Amino acid sequence: MAKKPRIKQCVSAVALTALVWTGSIWTTGTAFAATNPFNDVKTGHWAEKHVSKLFLQGIISGKGEGKFDPSGNIRREDAVIVALRFLGLADQIDKNGSIAFPSTFQVDDYAKPYVMEAFKRKILLTNEEYDLANSEKGKSWGQANASREWVARLLVRAIGKEAAATENSGKTTAFSDDGKIESDLKPYVVTAVNEKLVSGVTTTTFEPKSPINRASLATLFSKAESKVNVAYNGQVSGVLLAIAADKLTVLHEDGSLHDYPVSANTMFARFDSDKPGTLASLKLYGKATLIHGADGNISYVEQTDDNTYIKTVDGAFSKVNTTDGKIWLDLGDSIASYDYDKSVAPVVTDANGNTAALKDIPVGTAISLKVDTIRTTGKVVAITIKQSVVNKTGHAVVTAWNPASNALTVSDVSTGASEQLSVSPTATFKQSGVFVTPDVLKVGYTVDYEVKAGVVTSLSFAKPALTTVAGKFLAVDKSNKTIQYYVGSDLMVKLYTDNVKVKIDGMTDATLDDLQKNDDLTLTLDGTDRVSQIVVNGRSVQYLTGVSVAGYLAANKTLSLYDSANKAYNFVLNDNVRYDMNGVRLDAAQAVAQLTAGKKVTLAYSGSNVITVYFVAKYSGTVLENNTTATTKTLKVQVDPTNVVSVPYNFPFVEVYGSTTATFADVKAGDLVTVILNANQDQVQTIQVHKTAQLEVASVDIATSKIRFKKAGTTATDDWTVTSSTALQDANGATVPLSQFTAGTLVNATFAGKTSILKVKAVTTTYGRVVSVNTANASVDISLPNGTTVTQNVGTSPVIVRGTATSSALSTLLPDERVWVRQDENDRTVIEVVPALKKEFWQYSAALNAIQVFHSTTTEEYTYPVDAQTFIHQGTTILKPNQFANGDSISIYILKGKVVEVSK
Repeated sequence: MAKKPRIKQCVSAVALTALVWTGSIWTTGTAFAATNPFNDVKTGHWAEKHVSKLFLQGIISGKGEGKFDPSGNIRREDAVIVALRFLGLADQIDKNGSIAFPSTFQVDDYAKPYVMEAFKRKILLTNEEYDLANSEKGKSWGQANASREWVARLLVRAIGKEAAATENSGKTTAFSDDGKIESDLKPYVVTAVNEKLVSGVTTTTFEPKSPINRASLATLFSKAESKVNVAYNGQVSGVLLAIAADKLTVLHEDGSLHDYPVSANTMFARFDSDKPGTLASLKLYGKATLIHGADGNISYVEQTDDNTYIKTVDGAFSKVNTTDGKIWLDLGDSIASYDYDKSVAPVVTDANGNTAALKDIPVGTAISLKVDTIRTTGKVVAITIKQSVVNKTGHAVVTAWNPASNALTVSDVSTGASEQLSVSPTATFKQSGVFVTPDVLKVGYTVDYEVKAGVVTSLSFAKPALTTVAGKFLAVDKSNKTIQYYVGSDLMVKLYTDNVKVKIDGMTDATLDDLQKNDDLTLTLDGTDRVSQIVVNGRSVQYLTGVSVAGYLAANKTLSLYDSANKAYNFVLNDNVRYDMNGVRLDAAQAVAQLTAGKKVTLAYSGSNVITVYFVAKYSGTVLENNTTATTKTLKVQVDPTNVVSVPYNFPFVEVYGSTTATFADVKAGDLVTVILNANQDQVQTIQVHKTAQLEVASVDIATSKIRFKKAGTTATDDWTVTSSTALQDANGATVPLSQFTAGTLVNATFAGKTSILKVKAVTTTYGRVVSVNTANASVDISLPNGTTVTQNVGTSPVIVRGTATSSALSTLLPDERVWVRQDENDRTVIEVVPALKKEFWQYSAALNAIQVFHSTTTEEYTYPVDAQTFIHQGTTILKPNQFANGDSISIYILKGKVVEVSK
């Protein structure tokens, strides 16, 4: 172990904590790789990290020929050398002088200068070690194995804990073999255990006389480095300001900034793990130690703590002076300047993670400055802009567009690259030079758009020149979403859109399944040459409503029917006929079994072809008359423009959503209803009144097609199953998937009684501050939390809710009032005024993530939970809840039981 140490000097030794004797290793050679160079220390060895570090620092060496011998015992004289190198004393040792020890105290020549230095510094005491040598007659003191109890004393003295050992004289350890510890060494073992420098070999035994191996000793001194201040050659430390795959930017305590190259051969480690880590395990703005290898690159990096050596300052950007390296920030009540290092400008990123330049920050934009706490006067090291600052234009094809959420997905015309964009609520839409509403934009349109500050602010597009083709239908391939048809003798194939519409005269719910071979078709193609609409020509669908089955001949699949005037009809039921029972599809075998004499059915047919057989178990339509006074009570229902049915009832069940006491007397003319017949189809069994209610989505389970609603003003919820016949729509009435309805979405849900849900339509809501009211144009300008101002058209008879009072006078709205605007279940505009709770700030509770205010009684509410969506601010400056000062006057706005805004 005669390798010259790479240690510059020792500054001081301080208290050592958190050491455990679990083993370590050290190495030889001059070059380092992330894989340990010793063939007897494999990758993943428990001491790999510690061996690598101490080798690079010149504290330890191996045995040559690529061997380290991790399990080999360590001599006393070698343990002393490691301790002195650990303390940075190697360069201060005089190796040229003549050293003589008593003949009974034998030390190898290479180790004598180190042992003498240890005596001088009281790390070893001559009387103790001479007595130990005299007790081991015939043995070399230096070549003898270092025991665990002996190393405990060496370590305690090396890190300056002699006084603690003196105080622990006469005390015992909790180990079962405590009696085996030498009495003069026991205070040091007690101290080492108390200071968490060492632990037992097992949970109950210390094994004081056992020799310590080379790996374990290396681990002890590696871990102890965090408690001494030694400047090892080739080693630097500081705060990590930037972490990249090829370099680390470090801020040193003297205020200097440097970039250090790293590579695949760099070993990364953390203070809280014995195993090597990865680059990703490093924490930005934490402290780290970096050690150079022989090639000049950084060979070893260790995060030394998880503290963050920066502070964050939030405010509105005012200006920057690149000559002086200064940034001015509007803090609301004052303007403050902050310096930055001109040679290493702060990294600027926007809300989407895009890198920006200082000059790109718009004046007045909310930003966060990260200022270091290392330098006496901290400097700005990073800036986060709390919005996107990307500005660009594009030419692309719309592949997805949701006007309710302002989410736009486009495919670039030149590159084909797909991009998701956010459209500003105030964006302008132009079609062929004329301003239009957002819902005019459709999938497949080619648009020119402009992005400012990360959001789309304008879109222009031409009215697409839709083309049509004619042909004879052959087949549909749903797996590939194609339709096959003939044009003359040529077979053609076209892709169809996800929401392709099928139109057949007389049929309101036609689908691809209703197309029949050799149908004459007109296909409408969108801008992407996909079929968006299919019109069947020369064939219409007619209905026979409430006819009775005369009989069914299975041999030739002939169904005979007669109507109320005893007029007879005969149809052949082909294989493509659909069968329906209360909206549930039946297969042919199930349906044919029910075609018994007298059974009432409704037939949808085209020419001689039957499209659908509906078993008459219910009727849906508008009530024309409810005769509750006749001997035989009847309900007259308009089921379609040409069909009216009168059905008798006695005491039917009446279902109305939200009601538990409804009776047949509550059913009025004009109500939309579904009437369910009994098994004999001659009496109304249940009347389900259609009712629309405004609810909040609590959750959605896509797998089971369930949607859970929360009732307004309560925590009560109820679950509903969404079927294929349930209409799911966005705020503009466009069909959307169930996944579109996320928790918190406000919807208008239409129910058939209490058993089925007919429609779920999203409701657009707007919360913000009233800027101005225009009674002449029936509009309100509202400032949103994101800083944009929108004009809300409210119609001629809005409902203005202020507490329990309602009004239709738009003039009652006042500037600076907070309002929540929505459409109610009757499509009326509702403007709900959200009152301000004037409070005095007390403190922020991180545990509750809540703002707490001063209160005068024990029953008064004083805790107000907030979350990431809560708009917390002072003027245009975004604040965090912990930035309020005790005694600050604040206004709290609560909507639907949730804090939506806190204003200072």
